[in-house]
Amino acid sequence: MLIVLIAAAAVYLITNHWLHILDSLPYLGVVLVMSLCMFGHGSHGGHGGSHQGHGGQESGDASGRPGSSGGAGHVH
Repeated sequence: MLIVLIAAAAVYLITNHWLHILDSLPYLGVVLVMSLCMFGHGSHGGHGGSHQGHGGQESGDASGRPGSSGGAGHVH
């Protein structure tokens, strides 16, 4: 019953306040991009310190190409 009430309220707000929703879309886009930048890079480390890549190896080989140091390279 609660889900039906929430759905009815959402339909009512969307149909009667469509212009307000359209006005807020640019701001929602900015918030989305900022949150993806903040939370999407969680596994890539931060500033400074040693950084391990996806394969568990140090990410400081000379050329930056996979397999150039004789290892397996950047493996997903």
